[in-house]
Amino acid sequence: MRILVLSTSPRQPDNHLLWEGLSKFADVEIHYFSKQEQKRIGALLRKFDFSAYDRVVCDLLFRYLVREWRLLSRIRGLLIYEEDACQEFIESSKWKGSFTKFYRKVPHARIVITGFRVCQRYRESGIDAHFLPKGFDSSKLYDMGLERDIPLGFVGRLDSETYQARKEFLLWAERRHGLRILRAAPGDDYRNLLNRIRVFVSADIGLGEYMAKNFEAMACGCALLAFRQGHGEEEALGIKSGEQVMLYENQQQFELLVAQLSSDQNLVSALSSKGKAMAIQRFDYAAQSAEFFAILAAFEPVPRVFRTRQWLRRLGLGGGRGN
Repeated sequence: MRILVLSTSPRQPDNHLLWEGLSKFADVEIHYFSKQEQKRIGALLRKFDFSAYDRVVCDLLFRYLVREWRLLSRIRGLLIYEEDACQEFIESSKWKGSFTKFYRKVPHARIVITGFRVCQRYRESGIDAHFLPKGFDSSKLYDMGLERDIPLGFVGRLDSETYQARKEFLLWAERRHGLRILRAAPGDDYRNLLNRIRVFVSADIGLGEYMAKNFEAMACGCALLAFRQGHGEEEALGIKSGEQVMLYENQQQFELLVAQLSSDQNLVSALSSKGKAMAIQRFDYAAQSAEFFAILAAFEPVPRVFRTRQWLRRLGLGGGRGN
């Protein structure tokens, strides 16, 4: 199988290992494009002879990709990888409702969604959606064995209007429990900071899926304290509260779990160990390549059917089909 991958660089999280890992299973050609280059995405896409490939994977920015649905609808064997598709269902997102409209304009494409329940919702609306959880870059994020001098921490931005519920919860946890809200540059700085955090607090409230930060923190040896998504999400990921992570559903549960983790260092160590092992096995992009290839291989591309305009039919000038 010959696969063309079109991806974004720089990208956070960096998923180059996912694409490079596909080379173990097929003949893979990978091209990376900057955000600036993607502003002229039509010209970028027209450089490729897509008929030369069995599968075409698009991991490009939605805000630019959505413009070229006509061109994309003509690509046979198209698979779109999207880590932000949950914004379809978030009231505060400017992209609410936009993803489904776009996917219906490219009906022969297969869509890979990073949330289990989010994926179900797309499938219920008739989209050919498949679930693969978010991952992490194991070449950059790992346990360094450093002293963990930050008892309770979160690393990331809080200025996005889309994630207001997360911001409100984390600011409450900062005031009430001394949570440290931190920032770090991608790469070494981010890894080093995660390695200083004993308990990483995640608050993916209202998102319907677990963000990559959860798995990045687990990979770096943090004990993870996360908001429970429900709707089968935990079962799909294989995580259980009290084993690899601790899960809360409200402020009261959060407070109880913070107290428990503060007083039970054996529990923290067990969560750290089991969580790290699970992250490496399940969420490492390099390990996920096999799952991704299986989704590609099981995809039977449907030839593009060009619809003849009604006025041509009335004149008796149309009616043929092409691939």
